[in-house]
Amino acid sequence: MKRNDRLAALGALLLLACQPGAEEADTVLGSPQVTKDNYVIAETDWYFSEQQEKAAVNTWVHNGPVSMDNQDVIRSNRDVMYSLAVVDVSEGATFSVPAREAFQIIHIMDEQHLSHRVVRAGESLTITPDDLSMGTHVYLLARTRITEDAGESAAAQQRLSIEANSANPYVSKGFAEEDVEALRDQMTAEFIAGEVRILEHRSFGLTMSDVEPTSYLYAAAVGWGGLPSHTAQYLPTVNGQGQTICQKYTMPRPALQWDAGGFFSLTTYDAEGWIVEENFYVGQTSMQDNGDSFTMYVNCPDVENSIETQEGWTGVFRFYLPENESEFIEFIDSIRDIEMEDIS
Repeated sequence: MKRNDRLAALGALLLLACQPGAEEADTVLGSPQVTKDNYVIAETDWYFSEQQEKAAVNTWVHNGPVSMDNQDVIRSNRDVMYSLAVVDVSEGATFSVPAREAFQIIHIMDEQHLSHRVVRAGESLTITPDDLSMGTHVYLLARTRITEDAGESAAAQQRLSIEANSANPYVSKGFAEEDVEALRDQMTAEFIAGEVRILEHRSFGLTMSDVEPTSYLYAAAVGWGGLPSHTAQYLPTVNGQGQTICQKYTMPRPALQWDAGGFFSLTTYDAEGWIVEENFYVGQTSMQDNGDSFTMYVNCPDVENSIETQEGWTGVFRFYLPENESEFIEFIDSIRDIEMEDIS
């Protein structure tokens, strides 16, 4: 697997130190054993460590639009450009997003894939260790929506701000990469097979009290770095996915904060969650707008803006800035059973 093809997904469980018997025996390589009890911490440690190999602590890495050759996070979104950083907050750090008409945020996560906070355009937020569930470092996953003006989008990325009062490097917890990958792949396969269900709105929270344990665990394997439900909501599977016949999918118009930059899209991947096609994505502006609904097409070569997929493909719908968080959770539940229509 290529280096930038390794980063993963959506996660779970309790603090390792809080679990009876949580101090597992070391592997033969001297690394802590990776189990479901500590998987979320191990997965998160992988992201932190990988990012710090690319840039020093408190330093942004700004990426362009995702593609087959540019994927830092599993199940990446083509609507946005990602900016990544690991930041030392042991003496406090302030994060700022200048005002912008289009969607732009800094998403902040701690070493336990909790303390999910979002800084929106025109806002600033100061974080200290007291705001975290664990550790002294945070991972930043900023998202800048790509507008028709590529220069404006790139400039907006550069204006994202980190002001940290200390610069201690993040120290890896020493989990073996192959052990993390093996458990991630196992849990991803269990999710795709329908053996577990993820409650997206209970996967990413401030504390363990805000998440549902199974969703927290498996979300870290399927979509690490997902946003809390007040900012984005997800439909992580599409009924009919996996087939390569010509199909169409129609859903009711979602209630988003359109005037504030809300939007939605469908992005497709292989079974493991990586982009493997050139034409893998459709945003709402390219969908068939029926007024009270939107229609999109998959593997229909004679239809404009149809997505192309391979056998076994998976798809994720993303909805940014729901108008009402709780009502939109009900909307997501209402569209889970919508089937793709075979029009081959």
